[in-house]
Amino acid sequence: MATATYDETYTDLMRIVEIASRGLRDLGKIQGKNALGSEEELRVLVLGVSKKLLENLPVHQFENDEIEHEDSRYCHLLAVLEDPDQFKTNDFEVTG
Repeated sequence: MATATYDETYTDLMRIVEIASRGLRDLGKIQGKNALGSEEELRVLVLGVSKKLLENLPVHQFENDEIEHEDSRYCHLLAVLEDPDQFKTNDFEVTG
């Protein structure tokens, strides 16, 4: 397992702060609209922010197979939530 460095950790955490800040800003824009379509906008926002956060988690510095496996499972779940029909045409069954 790789050792996390200060610089890598700092960079990853700063990216997370930026992603969360953008997410909060975009959430405020959605709230300001108070539109009927806000539920879908919220759904897209939550999925997008979740994907970006996942990509920048400091735990990826460890280059650990178990972490990579769970990352893949979570990414797949987010992809299914984003578009449940995208895996229906595949000839294999996705489990996890």
